[in-house]
Amino acid sequence: MVEKEMEKLAYEYQLLQAQAQLLAQNLELLTLGREEFRAVKETLEELKKTEGEVEILVPIGAGSFLKGRIIDKENAIVSVGAGYAVEKNLDSAIEYLGKRIKEYDGAIAKTQEALRKIEEQLGELARKVQEIQAGKSASQS
Repeated sequence: MVEKEMEKLAYEYQLLQAQAQLLAQNLELLTLGREEFRAVKETLEELKKTEGEVEILVPIGAGSFLKGRIIDKENAIVSVGAGYAVEKNLDSAIEYLGKRIKEYDGAIAKTQEALRKIEEQLGELARKVQEIQAGKSASQS
């Protein structure tokens, strides 16, 4: 009877650990995505402040770059998902990026909460196992 209960708890524990691992990976991806959007937003905000010609490095692959100049400091082409991008003026692009960052923040908060709940469940399962083991030890004495 005790062995069956222990097997059941071990199985539940493994399932919860797998879920926690997936959530942690998702959390990492969400955080990376948010940081990428923040970097783009900050770049556009700084571009708005610059006057005159702006020189940039254009990545061409394999860690190599070409020097270039921004010829249109009023507009940016922004990814809107699913492989699509649209041209927006800088203010609109910055506003859009801000909204996307907030979406990421919400998804991150939900994922953190789900992870916290799973960690609580894991702790509860561990306590149950200890109680069963303590009861088993007491009955064998």
